[in-house]
Amino acid sequence: MSLEQYYTEEGIGERLASMLPVMNPHECVELSAGEGALLLPIIRKWPNIKITTCELDPLNVSKLKSSFKGKHHNIDVLSDSFEKAFKGKLASFDFAVSNPPFSWRDTSEYDIAILETFGLRDLFPGSRIRSEVLFILQYLRLLAELACVAFILPEFIVCSAAFSKFRYRLLAFCNVVSIAEINSGAFKGTEAKTYILILKKGWSSESFIYTDTSGSSVKKQQKDFCVGLKQLHLDSLPYSDADEFSIKRGTLSGKECKSLGLPFFHTSGFHESATDVVSLQLRSGVITGKKVLTTTKGDILINRVGSRVVGRAVIVEDGQYLVSDCVFRVRLPSSVCSKTFLTFWMKEVFPNITLTARGTCAKYITINDVAAFLREFLKTITPSHTASTR
Repeated sequence: MSLEQYYTEEGIGERLASMLPVMNPHECVELSAGEGALLLPIIRKWPNIKITTCELDPLNVSKLKSSFKGKHHNIDVLSDSFEKAFKGKLASFDFAVSNPPFSWRDTSEYDIAILETFGLRDLFPGSRIRSEVLFILQYLRLLAELACVAFILPEFIVCSAAFSKFRYRLLAFCNVVSIAEINSGAFKGTEAKTYILILKKGWSSESFIYTDTSGSSVKKQQKDFCVGLKQLHLDSLPYSDADEFSIKRGTLSGKECKSLGLPFFHTSGFHESATDVVSLQLRSGVITGKKVLTTTKGDILINRVGSRVVGRAVIVEDGQYLVSDCVFRVRLPSSVCSKTFLTFWMKEVFPNITLTARGTCAKYITINDVAAFLREFLKTITPSHTASTR
């Protein structure tokens, strides 16, 4: 019997773990655990989390028992065995991960019962159904309100028109937190293009963060998930000279900036190291053999890195400062009000910046991330938000 197993590379699991929103789950469930590759980064992130797994392959169940403390079931989760194993446990888990089987299956009476539980039988009236659809619904049965589940799913489920109605109806039970595209060939045994999809049960949000294979991120609306993420690439293009704004990263470390005795901006804020007017040395453009980046009145400064400060932004009100390499300097078209952008950034972007940020220890964002949000902002502004309002 083929178990349709495409094992997860550990690097994919690490990426999935890095995308998770801030939370502190107590119990994680995985219904098609394989050898446990998705669970390893979860255990590293939360060492005390309780683990529950299900797996069809008895050899894998043995490996899971030897690797992870917890409950491990050798069952078919699309059968009555699921009901017995999780009796009294529905709507109780506060986190889940999943790399479900990528396959079609003959629709069983049990499958029909699951669909009817969610009022979705009309979407799948035929004799065949995708296993991924049923796994998604089983997880929603297990999750508590406001709990997250992180899936690895094929493009067919996430993007195809064939499943657009399913995605639309799915949003009645949960919302998308984030989606990331995975390079083709990332899984052993298949060249299927896949995505990391993070859902939150019983939660309502207008937007989510999408990241493509180049690492560029953009905020999209829930409706974009319904239509299959079409046209996302237009906002995810890398930053270039063709953009009508400027984004530059500083060149000196915070320590180098401090040692020069000149005014500078680092992630910790403005530092007035010089007591008098900014010296000619600062204006020269080259210090200690490096071409330095300076900032002046009206510029926007955004912290590039730092788990606690990443994404924080300010406007330079006056003076001239060196910019450290932990900071981006943003300059908008002269017709656009910097304060209007700062309001947009702090209200719409900053509260969710951890969903865009990369890195497992020191979180960081890229120039392409900032560029995507700038493009979105420039689409929304009106003539009343021009430089005349500065």
